[in-house]
Amino acid sequence: MDMATAPATHCSFGIPIHSHAASSSSFPNRLDCSSSSHFPLHLELSTISIFPRSSSPLKGSMDRVCARPDIDDFYWEKISTPILDTIENPICLKNLSLKELKQLAGELRLELSSIMSSTQIPLSASIAAVELTIAMHHVFHAPVDKILWDVGEQTYAHKILTGRRSLMYTMRQKNGISGFTSRFESEYDAFGAGHGCNSISAGLGMAVARDMKGRRERIVTVISNLTTMAGQVYEAMSNAGYLDSNLVVVLNDSRHSLLPKVDEGPKTSINALSSTLSKLQSRCHKTNW
Repeated sequence: MDMATAPATHCSFGIPIHSHAASSSSFPNRLDCSSSSHFPLHLELSTISIFPRSSSPLKGSMDRVCARPDIDDFYWEKISTPILDTIENPICLKNLSLKELKQLAGELRLELSSIMSSTQIPLSASIAAVELTIAMHHVFHAPVDKILWDVGEQTYAHKILTGRRSLMYTMRQKNGISGFTSRFESEYDAFGAGHGCNSISAGLGMAVARDMKGRRERIVTVISNLTTMAGQVYEAMSNAGYLDSNLVVVLNDSRHSLLPKVDEGPKTSINALSSTLSKLQSRCHKTNW
């Protein structure tokens, strides 16, 4: 069969590619790039998606090749994170000024965005919880103080600050770190959070056990407003009020719900509990409670 050389096309990384394959099914895993590119002349592709420009049978066709390089070569310019680079564990946050903490929050967002671009794992929930994560580790003294997360997707900034930054690219892979918190993975993970509403229940159990042992560490539970609709949350809060144990409950209010208001559209999708809590908070500020 005669083979025609297609004109050069560009993948999403701007690399001119010349396709010499007779069909998309025989596309090679090693490609030659034009000498005008700043990349090496030979490019190893870890994943290849080929989209034919035309469905009609041609002797030679031009394909669009989209490839993702290996992790080590994914970012050609390293993101500058001078403060984050000094953080080996949460103790390092204790001496940071407010200005440095704000800069650290920005660097954490850049780091999470880079990981999300490379791994294709959605990290938006963790990006939204960056300030909360920094604040808790700045105030409390983990792992002595126990911090329990309710939703695993919000814990990736926590993972980075607790010594797992270099392992984040292995998340949810074989022999990699977990996509959720895991007591087997780190002493900073006091509870194995996944998709749930059980952080208050678990935290209350730990608080009661602490009281029975005569210890004084603080138990901090984080609950998302997306999971406060579950009955287990209210049962746990009722039980916590009855037992009167020293337990800190942090509401991570993302101001979103699964059901947007019909009249105002998805941009103001705030559930009833979120609205009520916001009004209560505003009223407390006005009366200086």
